[in-house]
Amino acid sequence: MWCYGLAGIVVLLLGQLRSDAAGSKSYREADNQLLLQLEEKDVISSAATVLSDLCGPQEWISMNKLHEVMFEKYGNIWHHSRVRKYFTSEDFPESETLGRPWHGLSLLLRKYPKHFVINIRKGGGKSAEFVSLVSLQD
Repeated sequence: MWCYGLAGIVVLLLGQLRSDAAGSKSYREADNQLLLQLEEKDVISSAATVLSDLCGPQEWISMNKLHEVMFEKYGNIWHHSRVRKYFTSEDFPESETLGRPWHGLSLLLRKYPKHFVINIRKGGGKSAEFVSLVSLQD
C-alpha cells in the first residue's frame, strides 16, 4: 500500500501548476524546501501523537522505544526515503550515529525544542537518550 501523505499531494499539485516552469531552478529549490517542511511537520506530528499515547506530560520514554513504536506504526506506510531518513542510520556516518537507528529522528526532534525535550543519561560507559513532550501547562 502506497501512501503519499500531504507532501506527496503537494508534489503532484506543484508539478501540475508549474509544468510550464519545470526548468526553473528557483522553483525547484522552493518546492524542495516546502516538501522538506511538510515532511518534517508530518514526522513531528506523528512523534507527538505516539509520545502522547505512550506517556503522560513530563514523562520520559527512551528514543529506542519511540523509534520502535514509530517504525512499527509508520515503517510500511511512509515512503522508503522518509523511513530511511528518520528510522535508519543509513544516511549518516557510523561515527555520528554510534549504531543508533533513530539518529535522524533525534536530530529532527532537537530542531523543535518548544515541543520536545531530549535528555541523555550516561553511566557505565553507555549512554541512553530519552524524550518527552514539553508541557503546555507551564
